[in-house]
Amino acid sequence: MVVQRAITGFFLISLLAFVYLYLPPLVLSCFFLVVGTIIIFIEWPPLVKPHAKAFWLLTPVYPIAPFIYLILLNQNPLSHPLIPYLFAIVFSFDTWSYIAGKLLGNTKICPTISPGKTWEGTIGGYVGTISLLIAWYWYQGITKPWLLLSFVIGLICALSLCGDLFESWLKRRAQVKDSGTLLPGHGGLLDRFDSILFVAPFFYVCKSFLITFFV
Repeated sequence: MVVQRAITGFFLISLLAFVYLYLPPLVLSCFFLVVGTIIIFIEWPPLVKPHAKAFWLLTPVYPIAPFIYLILLNQNPLSHPLIPYLFAIVFSFDTWSYIAGKLLGNTKICPTISPGKTWEGTIGGYVGTISLLIAWYWYQGITKPWLLLSFVIGLICALSLCGDLFESWLKRRAQVKDSGTLLPGHGGLLDRFDSILFVAPFFYVCKSFLITFFV
């Protein structure tokens, strides 16, 4: 399971990096569109039944709107450089949280919703993420207001955690383990993009600040 998760994660990150670095932005936007379409039409209905009012009330807000924000961020030449930061921070937080949770996790956050999520894992995820970013800035010779940086990364990590817990709640409610089986070791695409979909609106709304802060 761990090996599958690592291989799938590496492949997904490599694919995103290749598309972002070497292909026109439109290709990445099409990738987001395809992922969003698969989630909306295949993975989403088992979680929130189409005959329920909640489906029609929630679907435009989540997951449709976050994918629109991702595409708008990607297509805007000014905010396009934010895309790697968005994915790197979320993926780093998820990875370090998983590692710290496995090694040190003891205090459950929401045991009835997501038994695997612990405060120790969450703190480890935040510390690992902020440490990597500081090391990157140090390597680049860039100085940042570290207190503000710590707050912004903490907010992004909190949104990432909320996205993960929200999807876990939906899966518990629908009595399914994963949103799909497309990604070995991870489940479905929504299982991998759940945190991204909570962070994307924040990046879009605050893009002017984040451009000056990260880029």
